[in-house]
Amino acid sequence: MDIGEWSLLICSGTFAPFNELMFLLELLEAVVAIGGRVLSSLKVRQIQSKIRSKFESGLDLTGISETDPQRDVKILTRCLAAFAVYNATGCSNDEAANAVWDGSDDNGIDAAFFDPEERQVVVVQSKWIQSGSGEPEASAISNFADGVRDLVENAIDSFAERLHSKVGEISDALMQPGTTIQLIVVSTGSSDLALHGTRKLDRLVDELNDGEDDGIATSSILGMSEVFKGLASDANVGQIKLAATLLDWSRVTHPHKAYVGIIDGSQLKSWWQNHGKRIVAKNIRYALGDTDVNSQIKATAENSPEDFWYFHNGITLIADEASRAPSASASHASGNFEFRGASIVNGAQTVSTLARVTDDEALGSVKVSMRVILLSEAPEDFGSNVTRTNNLQNRVEGRDFVSRDPEQDRIRGEMSLEQIDYQIHRSEDFVPTFNSCDLIEVTTALACASSEPSHSVAAKTGIGRFYNDLSRAPYKAIFNPQTTGARAFNAVRVLRSVDKWIAVRKSQADRKSGYSWGLLVHGNRAIAASVFERLGNALLDQPISEFPDDYESKVFAACDEVYPSMLQHLQDDFPNKALAVLFKGPTNCKMIYEYISKNLSAQALF
Repeated sequence: MDIGEWSLLICSGTFAPFNELMFLLELLEAVVAIGGRVLSSLKVRQIQSKIRSKFESGLDLTGISETDPQRDVKILTRCLAAFAVYNATGCSNDEAANAVWDGSDDNGIDAAFFDPEERQVVVVQSKWIQSGSGEPEASAISNFADGVRDLVENAIDSFAERLHSKVGEISDALMQPGTTIQLIVVSTGSSDLALHGTRKLDRLVDELNDGEDDGIATSSILGMSEVFKGLASDANVGQIKLAATLLDWSRVTHPHKAYVGIIDGSQLKSWWQNHGKRIVAKNIRYALGDTDVNSQIKATAENSPEDFWYFHNGITLIADEASRAPSASASHASGNFEFRGASIVNGAQTVSTLARVTDDEALGSVKVSMRVILLSEAPEDFGSNVTRTNNLQNRVEGRDFVSRDPEQDRIRGEMSLEQIDYQIHRSEDFVPTFNSCDLIEVTTALACASSEPSHSVAAKTGIGRFYNDLSRAPYKAIFNPQTTGARAFNAVRVLRSVDKWIAVRKSQADRKSGYSWGLLVHGNRAIAASVFERLGNALLDQPISEFPDDYESKVFAACDEVYPSMLQHLQDDFPNKALAVLFKGPTNCKMIYEYISKNLSAQALF
């Protein structure tokens, strides 16, 4: 009999050993299940030991009683939250531990951290599951979602008083243009949430992104498997191996060994996905969160990947050793390499941005110059010198080219005649005064005064986009031959008064939550745009020396009209919206601006 005939007999039950076979199969399943539980239990114990050793000493445990029967679970939950922050940002152990909020009235948030290099806020909910199976309850995910909404809306009163300063810090970070938010649910259980929990988290991300595919919010689920891998990867920091296929490569042999070649974007994306910020040299700081540069890198990769090599700088790695596969060893057209003890010393921004590109086909067409400097035979301090010198050069921003615009020279000259100092160039030392202003302040003021809501939105969400192309809008819409020095500085005066009114109103607020608070925090530029509309152009076009002495009282009066009208409009026509998201949308801001313009008196205050 062949195997097929034996199988038919066994499965039909006519063969005597059938019952014995079923028993053996059930026994095998039980053994596998027990083995899985034993393995899970072992991993949980290993995770427990590792995260306590890394984070417990830095935690604030004052809210956990020594006699609390759940003390260990609560401490491990906090350690797990700290790990999620550490794993996502590459911060220090103490920074991660200090980011833990877990305790009474934490509003569902167990940790929150702002990574200034990435310009990313990481918000965490954690759950320690001793068994290694299961997942956080849907009710906990719901509480987490509500807490994130309150955090984004800067609803400080929704959190315990002990957290108010931390909430304020995170909310301030979320106000910065270009800041993104990553939501992490971490546990020592399943790598997936139940359907109800998944829907709640997805709904929150969609809400924060306002329906945009490339929005500000992302989410991730870390289960026991991901936590274990993260801790194992952390143990191998400094021993990172990077595989790379280099095109048109060459070798430098003197005075120090190195390789030079071209690598595609797909490989760089996989590096970042596998290792994250751990492949970046620890003693450098890098502006991964600079959205103006990132947007240009990402746009080139997605829209014209074949031009990437021509438009953008390459990357530099240092590595202890390198090996090359012997296949096609005589050809330099393509070579397969492994670099051991590798880290990026220049170009981390390029790599991290390419990792966010979702079009893998386009990434395959992206070509990036790369050099790898080998250290095994180099002097002891050579690697440190390579790292330091590769990061001494000042990064050139779009705004640095504004000084070449003749219109800017004319505006500065007109202001100078009125004894106003207009600072166009970047300067860390500049401080605005009653008779001085800088490019950023002028750009923001003119954007709000432009009668085009999309310009005030751009000023709110990313001032750098005005300088991406100096030959077209939005830059040309506010800096053109009709823009006088007087108009520019007068607009600055008005904007400063609006900001002053908002600051006073915030200091007098009874509660720091809800629409009344959110409008002051997130709608500041929308308020300013409507105030400019209310005041009329005649005020801005007056000579600087003839600007009315009582202008601030008129600005305050306009704010007193605009604010309640805008607040009522939001409550009536935009209920249950996240104002932090709403005021970043040009369409919504245009509707609000037109409503205020229509419903307030048509007669200008000046």
